[in-house]
Amino acid sequence: MLAVLHILRKTLVTEYYRLNTGFLFLVAMFAFGILRPEDHIALASYVFASPFLLALMGVVFALYHFKTVFFVRQRLLWDSHSFLYNLLLIAKPYRWAAWLYVQWMLWLPVALYVTFVGYYGWWTGQRLSVIATMIYLLLVPLTGVAAYEYRLQRPNPDTRLSTVTTYLNRRFSKPQWSYFILYLFSENPVLLFLTKGFSCFVVVGICKIYPTDSYDERLFSLGALMIGMVHSVLMLHLYEFEHLQLPLLRNMPIKMGQRLQQYGLLFVLLMLPEVVFLVRYMPAGLSWGYILEWSMLVIGVLFLLFGRFLQKHYVMDTLLRQGFYAFFMGFFLIMFKVPTLILAFGSWGIGLWLCHRFYYTSEYIIHQEGLKIRPEE
Repeated sequence: MLAVLHILRKTLVTEYYRLNTGFLFLVAMFAFGILRPEDHIALASYVFASPFLLALMGVVFALYHFKTVFFVRQRLLWDSHSFLYNLLLIAKPYRWAAWLYVQWMLWLPVALYVTFVGYYGWWTGQRLSVIATMIYLLLVPLTGVAAYEYRLQRPNPDTRLSTVTTYLNRRFSKPQWSYFILYLFSENPVLLFLTKGFSCFVVVGICKIYPTDSYDERLFSLGALMIGMVHSVLMLHLYEFEHLQLPLLRNMPIKMGQRLQQYGLLFVLLMLPEVVFLVRYMPAGLSWGYILEWSMLVIGVLFLLFGRFLQKHYVMDTLLRQGFYAFFMGFFLIMFKVPTLILAFGSWGIGLWLCHRFYYTSEYIIHQEGLKIRPEE
């Protein structure tokens, strides 16, 4: 049994953390790097006292859970991982225990953070909410075991489009800015909802972390920078989507100004949930003018990230290092009280210049791993 656990850890758990190092690093920076310990205590007290925010935290954790489940189920479709179907030869109790071990290893970041904030929530008097959260924490991994067992019993899923989807695709035309959104909903829904859920949680947390104090706009600027960095994975997917799925797009007779306008509409649509949450929970010390500046900064960061991908092809192994440098550069600029409007104009200017300069010369590099056939679920 120990040998089976070792194989599962090497083929699934280790590979998951290797491929998601950048995302988990940004989450860890928000959880333990930027906020002070007393900020975490205040945030935990407010979340456990608010049913809505407690439910929102549960949704964010559920999205992370779906991301881990989707990863394992996708690996079971790979030819290189077909040997895992030999787990059917193991007795059910041992097999279920092995799957539960895998899920708990993937669930470990959530478990550690919930234990950390739950400790302070318990001592601030929100014990019923803490108990409910702990029960939720223990029950959710069981759904992962059921999902893995279901895939193990059905190794060849039907991946055909439904009749309704086929009818809608033929009946209605779609604008260019909607292509990537529909692609994310179809191929990477867990990544989309997890990214948006986390960034919306960041917005709400920043708005509610100092309910009685005067707000420093630099805190929101740091939040905008973090949200932009979190969306770097989506920008990488946009870069890959246009090069692999729409290679003829660059040969279409469309002016560069129109292309940039389409990207602008796409980025505005991507950032709409965060802006809605900021308006909904806007502290009294913020002005509508600053919300406009904040929105411009977030969208400008997206332009900057996408233009950087067009300038030079990046893979996930180097994405972490680039994001680390960019975040700390922006961090020091914000700490030295560079106005948000200047940061927004700077990110927009550099991002638009990079898109205009390297749009037609960007080249997607296919690595050896990308040449393998990976069936879609």
